[in-house]
Amino acid sequence: MFKPYRRPTVAVIGAGVTGCAAASECAFAGFDTTLFDKNSEIGGQFTSPNAPRVSRSFHFRTPYLRLTRTDGSPASISQHLEAAVEASGAIFRGSTEVTAAEFDAEEGHWTVSYSGESGLESRSFDVLIRATGESSPWISVPGRPHTKIDDLYLHHGIEVLGLPNTLFVDGPVPQDSYLKRHPLAAVEARADHCRRYVRQLEIRGPGALTVKHDKWLVQPGTVRGIRTTLAGFDAGAHAFTTASNYDAQTVSSTT
Repeated sequence: MFKPYRRPTVAVIGAGVTGCAAASECAFAGFDTTLFDKNSEIGGQFTSPNAPRVSRSFHFRTPYLRLTRTDGSPASISQHLEAAVEASGAIFRGSTEVTAAEFDAEEGHWTVSYSGESGLESRSFDVLIRATGESSPWISVPGRPHTKIDDLYLHHGIEVLGLPNTLFVDGPVPQDSYLKRHPLAAVEARADHCRRYVRQLEIRGPGALTVKHDKWLVQPGTVRGIRTTLAGFDAGAHAFTTASNYDAQTVSSTT
């Protein structure tokens, strides 16, 4: 007997700096990744007419993400993000607003509903990554209908406690001296962790990957601490439940 292989799919909501980094990392790793944004262009706040100039050091340092030079202007930052997303193979769905997301434990995936130029649509994804920088009433908490999503704790500032297969990459980070020299260090660390997280689901198969309530830890107080903490994946801090329909799909192998 063997279980049919299914490579995880990823939905990233929000095409700003954090969303583009997370989507690019997952797509470069070979995962089918879709990047959603209600705006028509990639760039988040840098697409605004009032977007400020930033430091020339505001760019990715990971070689395969740093594909263009930036001069600190909003236009150059947007182009920098676009280049990474395009090279990674992630699919960008602009002018598309996500309206609902509900986890299906039987199938082991999220059903994401969204509205765009083609009207209302929905698609299933194994992993949901939020990068909007704002509250998300459209995310349903399984078994806790009256719980607000932003009232839940974040393990290491990224994994949502009590919510399967979900990462928030848009949380605050310490404003220390290291961040001033490397503005996107925490962003890249979180994006890299997204890739590691999705890889765990690839290894384990369809199902619910959650943080154990007695194992969750707060985010480190420094950017260096964030980078160190997110550089690996602590399997012992996580629980996994195989999707109930996955066992039903097993087929016999004959030689």
